[in-house]
Amino acid sequence: MMFSKPQLTTGEVPEMDKNVPKYTNTATFAMGCFWGPDALFGAKPGVVRTRVGYAGGKKTSPTYRDLGDHTETIQIDYDPKEIGYEELLKIFLYNHDPTYPKSTQYRSMIFYHDKEQEKLAKDMKESNSDIITIIQPFKDFYPAEDYHQKYRLSMNKPLYMAFRDIYPDINDFVDSTAVTRANGYVSGHGHIETAEELRSLGLNSTGRKKLYDIWKKISGAE
Repeated sequence: MMFSKPQLTTGEVPEMDKNVPKYTNTATFAMGCFWGPDALFGAKPGVVRTRVGYAGGKKTSPTYRDLGDHTETIQIDYDPKEIGYEELLKIFLYNHDPTYPKSTQYRSMIFYHDKEQEKLAKDMKESNSDIITIIQPFKDFYPAEDYHQKYRLSMNKPLYMAFRDIYPDINDFVDSTAVTRANGYVSGHGHIETAEELRSLGLNSTGRKKLYDIWKKISGAE
């Protein structure tokens, strides 16, 4: 389906995507519905890309309509030189309720990728005795359907389709750091001083103003 939209990007690969770090680490969390965390983490400096999917269960090839024993999960690739795993854990801890039991689909879980992540996650849990978060080694991650990826951005069709014009392949779209940031900003997350700061996202002046105005309204920034 085509959407009527103004021209909001330069039409070229964003500068932010031309300068992604060569090496990244991965963090995998489950903290309720994955749309919110996708936007929350996506706005953080140091986060390179995010994707939503299903993990924690034994069912092969789960889908949203047939999750089996899996949980909605957010996976984050990040630059450890800019943001540490401890900071990501703090964002995880303070942006959902890890003390209240929920259905399998919305459980609070941490999937550690190495010994350091395991230690930091378990230390966090021991320091917060009321947390019931499940901590287990990472095994499998099944990407969610395309319409779940960068969902908050998809709610703004002009901006969404402008970025899809640059990245018609859904995998390139999901992996884009610029798209990851935009998905966070349209939810009011992050910090933006001026619309001009958005230049590296590949937006033209019209697109930058549009995204900045959305961010400013939702974030309540003065």
